Amino acid sequence: MSTPLEFLKVFAARLSRARVGYVITSGMACVFYGLQQTTKDSDLVIDLEDLPRFLDLLGDLERELPPWRASYRVIFGAPLEADYMAHGWTSHLSLWDRADSPEHRVDLFSKPPRVSKVETGPESDAYASRHMLAQMKRTDRERDWPMVDGLGLQLRRLAPEQALLHIQDAGLLRGFWEQASPTTQAAAALKRPLLRLLPSTTDLDALHAWLRLERIAWETINQERYRLYEAAWKQFSRAWRADEGFVWPTSEPLRAQHERLCRAAARFALERDPIGTVGREALYERALRRAVVRADSTAEKMAKVEPPIGEVLP
Repeated sequence: MSTPLEFLKVFAARLSRARVGYVITSGMACVFYGLQQTTKDSDLVIDLEDLPRFLDLLGDLERELPPWRASYRVIFGAPLEADYMAHGWTSHLSLWDRADSPEHRVDLFSKPPRVSKVETGPESDAYASRHMLAQMKRTDRERDWPMVDGLGLQLRRLAPEQALLHIQDAGLLRGFWEQASPTTQAAAALKRPLLRLLPSTTDLDALHAWLRLERIAWETINQERYRLYEAAWKQFSRAWRADEGFVWPTSEPLRAQHERLCRAAARFALERDPIGTVGREALYERALRRAVVRADSTAEKMAKVEPPIGEVLP
């Protein structure tokens, strides 16, 4: 039986052979950078223009001997079509690379959240850069934030400006700030306003409080962003499930599943661009108002640390 890491190596090799542009991110990338030991799922960013080639590859794998098996998963996610994936949707597949294989869960992005540029690190052109990975890990899940901090610490020698964007420990952040050049400080402060408080905030407990407020802002913006996709899927799913012929997922080959999902998405109006229907600015402002309440803080304090909209909703 193939382990998740063994499977990913095999699958990545097949993607490369099929000339599908991809970047490995999330848990497997954290394993690659030594920040966690194991993970079960594989997360990949697939180039938008290569989505048709990706679907063709899965069809080829299903026709091999012995055959692979591929299926969309039950949880919400869009079809692997550029009209959806370009607007921040995720798609979720299950793959089996041989008869005795366990289920391998693969989550797919083409426009990953909080990422303005898809890029790889210096060690490998297959894995997301530490900066990109840290941006993706700025979620509302407690377990992701140690990864953000760890990636920031690893960036101290590789990219000092980016390190200043991600370090979460008050003492380590202050120490590295004082070592950084004025040019690096100024560039980082444009993207992380909290850094502007460092010259006047000498008490580490006070700095910790500012860091906590900043994190709540990131968490709440992610919650608001995610809720838009969740609501769009629930509205679509309710309408689709009420249809007399509803079955999902099916036991068909993936291409047939894909066509079925695309037809349903068109018929029952799955929203292609959930953020666009609300607007980035409206989402951002609503989230920050909630963050102030969640933090039991004030709008004036939040304004000192709130991440620029271009960083959190690029």
